[in-house]
Amino acid sequence: MLAVPRWTSSPSARRLVWPALGALLAVLSGVETAIDETFRFPLVTALPGVAVGAVVALGARWPEAAAVAGALSVLGNYALGTPGPGGAQLIGMAVLVGHAAAVLPVRRGLRAAVSATLVVVVAGLVFGPSTWESVFYLVVTGTAWGVGLLVRRSRERARELQVLAARLAEQQEAVAGAAVVAERARIAREVHDSVAHAVSVMVLQMGGLRRLLPDHPEAQDVLLGLERLGRESVDEMRRVVGILRESGAGDPVPQPSLSRLDAVLAELRAGGMPVELVVTGEPAELPQLVDVAAVRVVQEALSNVVRHAGAAATRVEVAWTPGRVTVTVTDDGRPRVEPTPHAPGGHGQLHMRERVAVAGGDLDVGPVRGGGYRVRAGFPVPAPAAVPPAAVGA
Repeated sequence: MLAVPRWTSSPSARRLVWPALGALLAVLSGVETAIDETFRFPLVTALPGVAVGAVVALGARWPEAAAVAGALSVLGNYALGTPGPGGAQLIGMAVLVGHAAAVLPVRRGLRAAVSATLVVVVAGLVFGPSTWESVFYLVVTGTAWGVGLLVRRSRERARELQVLAARLAEQQEAVAGAAVVAERARIAREVHDSVAHAVSVMVLQMGGLRRLLPDHPEAQDVLLGLERLGRESVDEMRRVVGILRESGAGDPVPQPSLSRLDAVLAELRAGGMPVELVVTGEPAELPQLVDVAAVRVVQEALSNVVRHAGAAATRVEVAWTPGRVTVTVTDDGRPRVEPTPHAPGGHGQLHMRERVAVAGGDLDVGPVRGGGYRVRAGFPVPAPAAVPPAAVGA
C-alpha cells in the first residue's frame, strides 16, 4: 500500500528531496528531447523543462508563485517552436500545482491552481496547434489540484486522529488512577473490617482477664494499657479508612456499560476514525463486573488500533446469545495515519486477559487472515433469578 507523502517534512528533508526531484525532472527533459525521433527538435528546446526542474528544486518555499512560474514555462515551448511541453515538464507543472494545494490554505491553493490553469489554457488557445491542447492542460492542472487537496485533507485528519489518540490515552490514565484509588479504599475497608474485629475481640478478652485478677494490680495496669492501645489502634484505622474514602470521593460518574457503548465510539468517529457498531441478539441485564469488563476490553482494543494500526477502519460487534455475550473488535489493517508502534504501552493484552478472567470470561486475540487484527472476549450472562410461587401470589 502506498503511503501518503509527508508534505510537512522537516526543513533538512526538504533541502534534500526537492532539489533531487527538480534535478531529476531537468535531466529527464534533456534526455526526452535528445532521444525524440519524431520531431527531432534541437536540444535547446529542453530549456523550458529544465526551467521547471529548477523551479521545483528552488521554489518549494513559495508554492503559489512556483505553481504560476511552472505554468509560464509553456510560453517558452511555443517561443522555441515546439507544439507544447514534454512529459517531464508536464509532470513538474503538475507537482507544483499539487504541492500548492496540499500545503497552502484552501483558498490560496485554489487561487494558485486557477492562475496556473488560466496561463496554460490561454497559452494553448493562442499559440497551440489545436484547442485540444488547452483541454489537456486543464485536465492536468485540475487533476493535480484535486490530488493536492486530498493530501491536505489526509494530513488534517491525521492530526485530528493523533489528538484523539492522545485524549484517549489521557482518559485511560485517569481511569487507571481512579481504579487505583478505589482499590486502595476497598483494601483499606477490608483491612479495617478484619483487623478491627480481631483487635476488638482482643480488647474484650483483656478486659475480662483484668476483672479476673483483682489481686494483681501490676497485671491489671498492663492489661489496662493494652486495652487502651487496642482501642486507639481501632480508632486510628477508622481515621485512615475515612481519609481514603474522602480522597476517592467525588461527583458520581456512571460506570461504563454496553448499553452506552455507542457514546464511547462517538468521540472516535468525530475525530475521523471509521468505527462501525453492530449489535445482534436480545440484550440482557449484566452484573456490573461483567458490563464494565466488556466495555474496557473494547476501549483497550480501540486504543491499540489507533496506536499500532494507524486508526484503521474498525468493526465493533456485540453478540447476545442465551447465557452469553461476546464483544469483538476487528480492524482491516489499513492505516489512516502513520502507526506509532513505539508508543507508551505494551501491557494492554495482559490487562485485558486479567480483567476478562476476573469476570469469568475468555479472551481471544490475533491477526486476521488477509490483514487486520481481532480481539474477541466472551462473558457468561447469568439467568434471571426465578420468582418463588409464594411471592407471585402475594
